[in-house]
Amino acid sequence: FMKLLSKILIWFCISVLASKVSAENLSAKYRVSTKNLTIGVLFWDLNKNDKTYKLNIELKSKGFLSSVFKFSGSYTVSGFLKDGAFIPHHYTQEWLTKKKKRDVQIAFEKNKVSSLLQQPAEKELSRIRLDLLRNYTDPLTSFIKLLSGISESKTIDGRRIYILALIEENKDKNIKTYGIKEYVNIWTDHKRNDLEKISIINKPNNYLPEAIYINFKRQVFKVLKD
Repeated sequence: FMKLLSKILIWFCISVLASKVSAENLSAKYRVSTKNLTIGVLFWDLNKNDKTYKLNIELKSKGFLSSVFKFSGSYTVSGFLKDGAFIPHHYTQEWLTKKKKRDVQIAFEKNKVSSLLQQPAEKELSRIRLDLLRNYTDPLTSFIKLLSGISESKTIDGRRIYILALIEENKDKNIKTYGIKEYVNIWTDHKRNDLEKISIINKPNNYLPEAIYINFKRQVFKVLKD
């Protein structure tokens, strides 16, 4: 009996240690600015192991303009890892300003979009067949894929679909720049693309980027690690 008990204890210890080694809990705080003005703070919290992952991002207004332009955003995705690939299961997005509140939920199943729900509900009909989309992921999962070294990722955020694709790389400075292609609005028929490109400063296979530069509506938003 004692021999069996010792084997069980050894197996238990090995299992616990292995789970701790394979698990990663990564957190960071970032300052968001544009035109040299701080406009917000972003909190990044990633938990992953060999089988699952969960990323939560909290965004809040901060700085001189926060009394005029107040906003908050909460974004969460949970999913699975298979052969090192990130596969989303459920994505939620909550966005709040003084004038607008919007919630988005996207569910994925077998590399397809199984449901897309929004509050307030969208009045327009979808311009695309969501059930025909294959291998699209939410924005957070797409971002993790880029950080892991993938050169492009199909993305759906509830309002539009597009592909983030590597267009330029500076290995000496660890900078990668991604452009937007095959952009389609889901609920409107205009082709305006407010998101132009994203540049990421990051060491290889590091899930905590040092800096992010977002070219959006002809402005550059800087997300810098504190």
